[in-house]
Amino acid sequence: MADFNLPFASNGERREPTSDEQDSGFGCGPAQLPLFNWMFWALQSEVNKVITQAGITPSNGDMTQLYQAIQALIDAATGGGDTSNFILMSQARARLPIYPEISNVAGHFGITTPGTGQVRIPAGISFQHRGIFPITTVQADLATDPSKTYHLRWNPTDGFALKDLASSIYNPSTLAENVETFDSSYDDMLCARIITNSSNVPTITNLINRNILRASGEATGPGTFGAGGFGIEDATLPSAITHFATVPVNFARRPDAFLSALNDMAMGTTTGGPAGERNFGCRCDDRYSIKLWAQGDVDMMLAWVARA
Repeated sequence: MADFNLPFASNGERREPTSDEQDSGFGCGPAQLPLFNWMFWALQSEVNKVITQAGITPSNGDMTQLYQAIQALIDAATGGGDTSNFILMSQARARLPIYPEISNVAGHFGITTPGTGQVRIPAGISFQHRGIFPITTVQADLATDPSKTYHLRWNPTDGFALKDLASSIYNPSTLAENVETFDSSYDDMLCARIITNSSNVPTITNLINRNILRASGEATGPGTFGAGGFGIEDATLPSAITHFATVPVNFARRPDAFLSALNDMAMGTTTGGPAGERNFGCRCDDRYSIKLWAQGDVDMMLAWVARA
């Protein structure tokens, strides 16, 4: 019977089951009319609410109205259409090619050390997994050992964990900690580098996690050949670059770096190289910083951009 409007026994005598009846069912003895009335009334009230909420008039002639109502409510919430156009949250968290994004201005968790041998993940920092699933941190303290280098990582299965670079499980190829192998991926976020000294005092480098990582700036310096500082070591070997202006970026992924502008600020007398020779550029060796150089017979201003 689909016409549940009004629900069965709406005006009849009813009583809810006791806690014992709710746990064990009907007891011995005669059935009690008020309890039966309440049970049918409760069931039909629930079904009636779904049917009428969907704008369907309850009818005894159609026993598919609950199904119709559920479908109508889904269509109203989603705009209807082919269900193959929809994706579950679990599917989105496995498919969307979006890097983790920390929502605060700094773009990192602000990991601190509350004391010797500990690092702290603060509470209340929000981030997005795969660009669609919001997560907020709760405060947690993780223990460190002396004279170690760790990566603090997060993944959807294990949450936050410290990874020892000396571990054959985490780093079976004994790679340097700054190689791209350890950079953040879609489901495995590199949050910070932690280095402890022999007294187990942590030094923490918080790393920025955004789907698109970008930084820019300017650097100015003299370009005297072979003088070190903001230049190269050997004017005859432009590829043998050993002195740089180093700019920290502290991204969770190694960026590409390039010059966006160059300003030759003043002509002068060449020192140590051919007249008018210029040498300048930038590069990025790891996730932590970019390196700029400028060399020649003039001062130069370099504008740079790093992006990952």
